[in-house]
Amino acid sequence: SQAQIGNHTYTIVPITIALTAVKAGTLTLGPFTANMVVVLPSPNQGGDPIFRMFNQGEQKQVSLATEQIRVESLPLPAQGRPANFTGAVGNFTMTATAGPTNLTVGDPITVRVQITGRGALDGVTLPVPDAWHDFKTFPPTTKLETSDQFGFQGTKTFEQIISPQNSDVHELPTLTFSFFNPDDGQYHTLAQPAISLEVKAAGTSPMPAL
Repeated sequence: SQAQIGNHTYTIVPITIALTAVKAGTLTLGPFTANMVVVLPSPNQGGDPIFRMFNQGEQKQVSLATEQIRVESLPLPAQGRPANFTGAVGNFTMTATAGPTNLTVGDPITVRVQITGRGALDGVTLPVPDAWHDFKTFPPTTKLETSDQFGFQGTKTFEQIISPQNSDVHELPTLTFSFFNPDDGQYHTLAQPAISLEVKAAGTSPMPAL
């Protein structure tokens, strides 16, 4: 866009950068710098537009820099911090599904967890309950879908394969996810109820007939 300041017309090129503070205290942003080439008007241009078209004048490279900006990053409160809090900041909802729920010991179960909302989604990690000691787990896959230009609004989906190790397993334990909401200054914990499982013992293969 163009802006008139005094007797001069300036071209404005907006550049937006999304940042997330990773520590508390007084932080300094910038200076942000840029290099560009400007065309200086020729002193002999006159008012003829055809002449100006073919006589652009001297090209000169210039360096630009902003002033520094100081921001205050507040620490996360220690009071009321849930034990399973891993640093998620924002406002989120959670859904989870798992299947199949009728299976044999050692069979795979696909657990799918979706965390949706606004915040630093790249720092959101998969909630893993301590009670998964009766399951063999495999590394999860992650998919992030954002709906704004800064990547702060959207859904992060985790998929993980687990398999029960014995027939005493009767449920997939409750999944919980905690986050700090800066809008109200409070910690919140979301819980997905336990999912019932029917796990049969692995059978013995019959001996082949002779």
